Amino acid sequence: MLRVQKFLSMTGIESRRKCEQSIISGEVKINGIVAKLGDKVKFNDVVTIGRKKIQFTESLLNFDRKILIYHKKIGQIVSTRTKKVKDTVFDRLPKINEKWINIGRLDVMTSGLILFTNDGNLAHRLTHPSSNIKRTYLAKISNEISKHAKNLSISGVDIGRGQIGRFSEFTEYKKEERVYEVSLYTGKNREVRRIFAALQYQVQSLKRISFGNIDLGRLKYGDYRLLNRKEVSLLLD
Repeated sequence: MLRVQKFLSMTGIESRRKCEQSIISGEVKINGIVAKLGDKVKFNDVVTIGRKKIQFTESLLNFDRKILIYHKKIGQIVSTRTKKVKDTVFDRLPKINEKWINIGRLDVMTSGLILFTNDGNLAHRLTHPSSNIKRTYLAKISNEISKHAKNLSISGVDIGRGQIGRFSEFTEYKKEERVYEVSLYTGKNREVRRIFAALQYQVQSLKRISFGNIDLGRLKYGDYRLLNRKEVSLLLD
């Protein structure tokens, strides 16, 4: 038997803290009965959270969740192989019984860190806007940025399609080379490039160096490694 909050966090639907909040607010049921913190679930119980129903099975308990960090090169595409797509990141990943699912994307001209998992629920959770996970990039731009433009990038600018883009952090990395370290908590399509474009700057190179508490570190282009238990635990929290 498992406490319901631990069971839910193990499925990858939400972090332990958010599961506890959902239980306190009455959003979680066990076999149709509203759950309380500390309630336990056993095999064959059905746990409902929102519109999702999860049955506690032995296979679910024994599921070997994997999360992998990969260092993407410029030119590689985050897509499965087709007649038109040849250099795909999926061709570089290790073989597993399930399929790898990318956690977010990087466009073809962006390099750096991208995560993959064999857990679909987890992939959905970590890419959902409510995850509020910080992504950090190194961006080299066409001209030295002005103080005014920097302030605008943090307060928020119109990036088209009815969307506002903003950086949560903006620091100089190599000022003489016009390279800046920028962070944001959203994952809109090509958001970093669109923010700079809205400010009349062209991004000449872009590299993601971290996702949440997972850093690229010394991982070389085209290489990958599995996250250890501590890294997975920190990411899920």
